[in-house]
Amino acid sequence: MKIQENKVKQDVIWPNTPFFIIKDVFNLNPNVKEITLRVRLENAINGGKFAKIGTIPNDKKLGAPQKVIAVTPVTQIILNKAESTGVTLVDNAKQLINVISVSPIISTVPVLSPKVAVS
Repeated sequence: MKIQENKVKQDVIWPNTPFFIIKDVFNLNPNVKEITLRVRLENAINGGKFAKIGTIPNDKKLGAPQKVIAVTPVTQIILNKAESTGVTLVDNAKQLINVISVSPIISTVPVLSPKVAVS
């Protein structure tokens, strides 16, 4: 009986592009099993490192459309670039954009009236 050795400390090299597909991850990590990369990618998406922004439509004969993943925080520029390259954005793409709400803080400073000299 052959015992399989576990390679626990396999580092994954992530693409350094604003958005990518799973095949890009496979190409960067040829020595890591495909299922390991899929699990690591899904964990990274659930952990907030990446976000699914859309799919690349293809011929029905070729199978399911390829998912497009972006590095977080997702910006409008990334979504525009992806859309211009033919990516069909997910329905909630606008909600993926990291918007920081800014509200003014109104502070009141007591106004001290000058002492009036009484003669």
